[in-house]
Order: sequence, then structure tokens, then C-alpha cells
Amino acid sequence: MTTLLYRGNEYVQQDKAAEQTPVQLTYRRNVYQRRQNDAALTGVQLTYRGVSYTR
Repeated sequence: MTTLLYRGNEYVQQDKAAEQTPVQLTYRRNVYQRRQNDAALTGVQLTYRGVSYTR
């Protein structure tokens, strides 16, 4: 069994990590560009630490 350390406390790992098949990611240029164009035309409302602004 594997011993794990978290914030100074040791734990024994009970289960093994699930083995999953990797996912093949794809890049769809037209979708990415359309979303960028839509955001540029309409403006995006962002909020950071309680302050809203439009990008």
C-alpha cells in the first residue's frame, strides 16, 4: 500500500486509481473563431472580486 502525506498527516491509500482510456482532444478552428468573434461583437461581462467590467 502507498503511504500519502497531506498537511503533515500520513494516510494509507485504500484503492488504486481507476484506469481509464485516454480521451483524444480535437481542435475545431471554426468553432473557436466563431466564439471569439461572438464575444468580441457582443462584449463579455466579467466580474473580478466584486467589480464588473466589459471586455
